[in-house]
Amino acid sequence: MKILVTGATGFLGTRLVERLCEAGHSVRATGRNLAAGQVLTALGAEFIPGAIEDQAFVASLLPGMEAVIHTAGLSSPWGKYEAFYQANVQGTENVILGCFQHTVPRLVHVSTPSLYVEYRDRANVRESDPLPATFVNAYAATKYEAEQRVWAASLRGLETVMIRPRALVGRGDTVIMPRLIRAHQEGRLRVIGTGQNRVDLTSVANVVDALLLGLTAEGPALGEAYNITNGDPVNLWDTVEQVFQHLGLTLNRRRIPFAVAFAVAKGMEAAARFDPAFREPPLTCYSVGMLAKTQTLNIDKARTLLGYTPRQSLTDAIGEFVPWWQSLGGKSP
Repeated sequence: MKILVTGATGFLGTRLVERLCEAGHSVRATGRNLAAGQVLTALGAEFIPGAIEDQAFVASLLPGMEAVIHTAGLSSPWGKYEAFYQANVQGTENVILGCFQHTVPRLVHVSTPSLYVEYRDRANVRESDPLPATFVNAYAATKYEAEQRVWAASLRGLETVMIRPRALVGRGDTVIMPRLIRAHQEGRLRVIGTGQNRVDLTSVANVVDALLLGLTAEGPALGEAYNITNGDPVNLWDTVEQVFQHLGLTLNRRRIPFAVAFAVAKGMEAAARFDPAFREPPLTCYSVGMLAKTQTLNIDKARTLLGYTPRQSLTDAIGEFVPWWQSLGGKSP
């Protein structure tokens, strides 16, 4: 199968391209990171660097493709709305337009469960549950807008599948565990809230499985969005401590009440808005919520319609991450 992967130089994109190439697919990959692009080329992909915000560039990638797996986007707890809009909404619109222009029949789109976040405990959240009246940040808001574009495209005949994978972990992670490790190394990491919050952490290998299922989904499985997790919620802070122990680090178990941390984060965000560079503050409201509140997702729909079954345990995903991280000398690539 001839497949275009956007965001191919990111954590998920790289692992996806690796699997697709191993399976014998013809893969065209795009992203911004030239060094990561060399790795993709070595895997057997055709790497073409560029930005999905550029409509003409995206259109040039699509002739001859049979499917697009759209992992590209701006994912961050902080930033200017326009940057998120261009990457997440305009980029998705460009992919959809290119699919229609070049008769590419299928789009598998990566969204986010950040749509569900409300700074309160939420357990067993289903795709059909009501969304917040106001999204927590520009990332969630623009990913919601991107989803609306994909829904509309499905009504026009494009075969679509959307996944909402939560908190990816594994070899190649440049986001979740590295952020926590860096905060620890800088002396900033504290347990926020009770330390008893339960969350879904998801093996990146399982998310790749879900994306591959999206390529072959048929009938009622099309035109739907799916929560993707390991289906096995864990205590967040116990799991972080476990990773730290593997790395020879000691988690500071001193707790800060959620209300105090949230107030501090709001103050830091207010100050950061006056920064001409609009740099991310050391603590954001979104990060406080993610570290303090329970959020677990129901994956029954993915199991039933998509045929999704989590294959790799969180223990094995962590077992992949630790030696990979140590091989880098404890620094993100």
